[in-house]
Amino acid sequence: MFFYILLLLCLPAKASWQRTITNYARHSYKAASQNWMIMQSKTGWMYFANNKGLLEFDGVNWAVYPIHNAKMRTVKAGEDGRIYVGGLQQFGYFVPNKLGRLDYVCLSDSIDKHMIGNIWNIHIAGNRIYFQSDHAIFYLEKERLHQIACRDIIYSALVDKRLYVAGNGLSVLNGDTLLQLPNSTSYINNMSKRIVGIFPYQNKLLLVSNQHGLFLYENGTFVPFRSTADEFLKKNRLRCATMKGPLLALGTVQNGLLLLNLDTGSTEHISTHNGLQNKAILSLFFDREENLWLGLDNGIDCVHLHSPAFQNSTPIGSGYTSCLYKNKLYLGTNQGVFIADYPLGLNKEQEIKPLEGMVGQIYSLSVYDDKLFCAGSNSLGVLDDNEFYIIPNIRGGWWVKSLRLKDKLLVATYTGFYILKKVGTRWQVDKKVSGRMYSSKSLYIEPLTNALWTANKEGGLHRILLSLDGDSIIKEKCYNFEELPAGDNVCINSINHEIVIASRQGLFRYNQLRDCLERYDSLENKLDGRTAYTYIMQDSLLNIWYTVDGALKLLRYDSGQKQYYRNGNEVYFKDCLIEDFEDINVISEDEAIIGMEEGFSSLHFKQERIKKYPLNLQIRYVYLRGVEDSLIYGHNYLPHNKYLKIPYKHNSIRIEYCANNYDKSIVLLYSCRLEGPFSEPWSQFGGSTTKEYAALPEGKYTFYVRTSIDQKEPVTTSFSFEILPPWYRTWWSYLLYACLMILTLFYVYHRLVAGRKRLLMQKEFELYRQKQEFKKESDLKDQKINSLKEEKLQSELRYKSEELIRSTLNIVRKNEMLLEIKKEVLGISHSISEENLVSLRRKALRLLGQIGTNIEHDDDLQAFQSTFDTVHHNFFQRLEAAYPELNHKDKMLCAYIKMNLLSKEIAPLLNISLRGVEISRYRLRKKLNLAEGENLAEFLQKFSK
Repeated sequence: MFFYILLLLCLPAKASWQRTITNYARHSYKAASQNWMIMQSKTGWMYFANNKGLLEFDGVNWAVYPIHNAKMRTVKAGEDGRIYVGGLQQFGYFVPNKLGRLDYVCLSDSIDKHMIGNIWNIHIAGNRIYFQSDHAIFYLEKERLHQIACRDIIYSALVDKRLYVAGNGLSVLNGDTLLQLPNSTSYINNMSKRIVGIFPYQNKLLLVSNQHGLFLYENGTFVPFRSTADEFLKKNRLRCATMKGPLLALGTVQNGLLLLNLDTGSTEHISTHNGLQNKAILSLFFDREENLWLGLDNGIDCVHLHSPAFQNSTPIGSGYTSCLYKNKLYLGTNQGVFIADYPLGLNKEQEIKPLEGMVGQIYSLSVYDDKLFCAGSNSLGVLDDNEFYIIPNIRGGWWVKSLRLKDKLLVATYTGFYILKKVGTRWQVDKKVSGRMYSSKSLYIEPLTNALWTANKEGGLHRILLSLDGDSIIKEKCYNFEELPAGDNVCINSINHEIVIASRQGLFRYNQLRDCLERYDSLENKLDGRTAYTYIMQDSLLNIWYTVDGALKLLRYDSGQKQYYRNGNEVYFKDCLIEDFEDINVISEDEAIIGMEEGFSSLHFKQERIKKYPLNLQIRYVYLRGVEDSLIYGHNYLPHNKYLKIPYKHNSIRIEYCANNYDKSIVLLYSCRLEGPFSEPWSQFGGSTTKEYAALPEGKYTFYVRTSIDQKEPVTTSFSFEILPPWYRTWWSYLLYACLMILTLFYVYHRLVAGRKRLLMQKEFELYRQKQEFKKESDLKDQKINSLKEEKLQSELRYKSEELIRSTLNIVRKNEMLLEIKKEVLGISHSISEENLVSLRRKALRLLGQIGTNIEHDDDLQAFQSTFDTVHHNFFQRLEAAYPELNHKDKMLCAYIKMNLLSKEIAPLLNISLRGVEISRYRLRKKLNLAEGENLAEFLQKFSK
């Protein structure tokens, strides 16, 4: 490293400020190394004839479409929406399919491959498409192939709709016939039969040969075209050429690119020393924005001829600071200070030499007292015209700033502040500022108060007041708080007379009245909103430069309208700046020197970009997210408005979009939004070209994306799609639900009706049951009542039966007693009649008569009958009705038999003898018409029931 630094100090280098060139290496486009021809479609997309097939580039995405068993050599975009291609032994065309990919259709299947050879050029004139091979010209007209024989074709070109063919001389196609141009055979043959370009120029044909320079042809005469490029053309062999207006681009085999302006004679040589990745150029093409594309033997390059940015091509290290001093441009890098001439020469070698004595990391270059102060990690140097000296005892210098102290300067270092004073013509250290040792990676001095704003990652943000002579810190305050914590680098600067702090938490400004920091919402709204800012600066033209997400942005100030532009900010150098060490030095009204990771760039920020065509912004692909993302929508150069319907189970998608901006020094930022069942605001502008959405609810959506360039109105495009509802929320499912609902309602209604009927039946049954129970209870009650009545009757019957029995027994006893008395009286009477008086006998007889009368007509018999009828349900009445011939004695006998009285019990009741009872029973059987063998007692028992 030390040897390398010494070498830089000793040997001046040759430097040039080169055009912005974008290099596309093989690993970036993922195809073969060689690219033989280049073409652009109407949409602005680029197509390359690559050894592996057709290479497509939309500004963001690369795609390769191979041709089976053929290396591609040529490509041409047709007006009919086809991309015609040709290669080894075949030719055909590509057309987009529904997913935005390209499908190949071969046109040469019917032709012998050996007759085709290599297809080197394709031309389109009217309704004819010409395919130029080594030995013939094939053309397609009305979908039919035709062949024009021609030997040893070297080159062909279409000029003013006429096809010129260089081979054995120079010919022009007339219909199907090649007509030899006068005096061309010998002249072309003398040029080794190698023409690499035919172009119209000043109403003549300009022919470019590979080894013999340029020639003009008119009316059979070839005239060499003399230019400032003749010496270059003699030394280098050309492989290809193309022309845009007066600018002729010549691609060499081994020495890169030469740009020749035919009108002015100016030349510009571009090769590996100033931006190209390969010296061998196989093809050249000017796109519609006048970018020059180079198909290399290994890779693809794009030279941005109208880019506002130029890059330094000398390896002097990473760019940290720059300063224009005494018409020289001083560049501070991580390897020291280097001096370059100014103004800068484009692609012209200029001497760049190191500033001897200043090596290592350089942080700032500043001019005070007409001297250049160089602050670096190793020393602090001062350049006074051609005199350079080191100020001793200062290491690790961040900044040199002026104070409102005469002949004094402030130096901020790793270990605190120092005061420089001027002694004679030189500056030297006066004193170190006493107090806390601040390391001021970022430093700003208030012009009126001399207050210092200092910040670094570890120490945080502080405001410091110095004493009047500047020798000590008298007051200090930390301004970190919850919304602006310490731990990150910040940038401090003055914007519109406000002290502004740019941080990863957004923008803040100092409120002097309240002595605090507050959100700077109004400035954030003009810039990129509340996001991470790593740098901010306002130039003398009041333009605001700032960095967000690794990109440099410019908000222009319109001095006429006295306001800032409203149509978006310009973006440059994405991911090229040194994070937290960004440096923008506006050295004129049109030019700024930008520190980069690989050196410096010159940005002509007022230069208007050539934009003849609007940005082609479009939705490129839509993928369903999942285990493996699947492509469901693609858009190519043929427009189509396919309305996409996505099943609900695939409701997570990824959308890719792009715009055809090929100048990487000017960055396109995109903003997007989604409208649908839920709507979101426009997102912050960012560099991402993809947007993902997860678990979208069903509904119709429109996705919008927009971008802008050069403060113009944003270009917006949209894509509509629909997330279908899940199967259980589709129309047929709702129809099914409706049917099920109707059936359910019908079923419920049926059940309700059936239930009501069942309820009525249940109620009726319950009522019936209750009635039955009531009836049963009533019957039970009746039965109980009847039972009770019967029991009462039975009780009464028993009582009466008992009474009857008792009365009967009483009668029996009475009659028995009377009979006994009668017997005794008869005995007395018999004894008296014979011996005693007749009167006694007469009285005894009278007594017997009265006893007999009492026995037969006692009132108890009537009571007996009445009681017996009551107990036995009118037995006597029924018996009399059934057998009227029965007398009273027979009826009484029936009653006594029914009472189960024995004959000997019956005899006294009837006042007859036992024999008389038997006779009476016999007579009774006859009266009752009882058959022999029938039991009289059983008959009477049954008769009573």
